Amino acid sequence: MKKSIVVLLSATGCVAALAAATSHGTDILHFFVRKDMSNTGVETNASGVVRARQNEQGNTDNQALEVLAKGLDTNTSYQLMALVGDATNLTLVTNFNTDSRGRLSVEYRDLGNGHGVGHGRLPLPAVLDPVSQVREVSIFNSATQAVLTADLTVPDRLEYLVKRDLSTNKVDALLRLHANTHATQFRLTASGLNPTNDYLLVLNGGVVQTNSTDSKGRLVIKGLLEVPTDILQVRSLALWDSASNIVTSTTLP
Repeated sequence: MKKSIVVLLSATGCVAALAAATSHGTDILHFFVRKDMSNTGVETNASGVVRARQNEQGNTDNQALEVLAKGLDTNTSYQLMALVGDATNLTLVTNFNTDSRGRLSVEYRDLGNGHGVGHGRLPLPAVLDPVSQVREVSIFNSATQAVLTADLTVPDRLEYLVKRDLSTNKVDALLRLHANTHATQFRLTASGLNPTNDYLLVLNGGVVQTNSTDSKGRLVIKGLLEVPTDILQVRSLALWDSASNIVTSTTLP
């Protein structure tokens, strides 16, 4: 997996009109990735695809993860493994047997609020919750060899939208982020800060840019990632003051 994050951001300290402490409405997360599985060469005819989706808004949180594979050995036992969050080792999701044609088709769902998952679908295992934190999905054979693997941090298709109120008692702040495989748009606005002071944008614990507020304590940071899918490498975002005190922060997605 890639570890480097290259960020190109611009800041505008003087904003003609940045609304003072207001309600920013409901937080939103829309997340979808699709990745064709890579064949490791153990079973050369095998192929597969992984799809993960999470739609969270208000009290609604619908999640799904689908794994489809073919060309595996027929009527044979395999393991479905996943790398989740900040873990460094794969975790077992389930054991399964292929059908008489060497196929696997599994769809996990969590519709929230106790709703059923629908015919032919399985409840989302705790290890995969939330699916937006799943970094890799792999299929291993009984000899503990990886047969197929999908790195979801470099997806073939990506739809990623975050709108999140980061306001505190003293600061009004809003994060807006929209990404696909072609572009990533980023915007963080804040007011109620100290006028004409420096503030630090921090991603994954590292400072990526210093910006100054205007004479009314307002700040806008906006820009693009050089590699759009690098946004999936960003696990935490924070705004610090010049003394490295946290002003506001969030985890991503």
